[in-house]
Amino acid sequence: MMLNWFWIQFAAICIVGAMSPGPSMALIIRNSIKYGRVSGLLSSIGHAIGIGIYAAISVVGLQLILINNIFVFNTIQFCGSVFLLILGILFLKNSEEKLSIDDEQNKLNSFAQGFAISILNPKILIWFAAIFSQFIDVSSTSLTKFIMVFLASSIDGVWYVIVTITVTGFGLKHFLESNTKTIQNISGVTLIFISLIILYKTLSPYFF
Repeated sequence: MMLNWFWIQFAAICIVGAMSPGPSMALIIRNSIKYGRVSGLLSSIGHAIGIGIYAAISVVGLQLILINNIFVFNTIQFCGSVFLLILGILFLKNSEEKLSIDDEQNKLNSFAQGFAISILNPKILIWFAAIFSQFIDVSSTSLTKFIMVFLASSIDGVWYVIVTITVTGFGLKHFLESNTKTIQNISGVTLIFISLIILYKTLSPYFF
């Protein structure tokens, strides 16, 4: 049961991160609308690969820190949970912002665009450091860490594939633009709820 809850929390945070409106979603929607479904799918795959690279870097880096300095790791874990909490609050605060889709032509191909917009965004590395620091410990096996990286990349890719297919088939662009506030609010509440659970788990050995 504990194992199931572990993966439910992890997957929920990854889903929230993938679904949050931002430049990645705007790019993939734009490519899907302007250049067709194949373009959107290639952008989605490129984006997921970039996400996977950042996820792998975060896992390896945090494991090295955990082995060599537990105090630094605990500090990162605490800061990560606070980061998720603040991010959730900001999602709620900025829920009125509209999804902006830029129609400017880009010379890069669709795959490269999707890859670039993820790999060139350092906030994604911070995001994954915050996430993985809550789920990695000394007992984490190589298989567990591999599954974390695979899930993070796969959830991102699957979400944007769904967005692409829906946009090109059912006009999701209008729905996303008109419901950005709802998406932001749901994402914010989810992040706040999970971050509070993680904060309690992180601090309870010291205060309870």
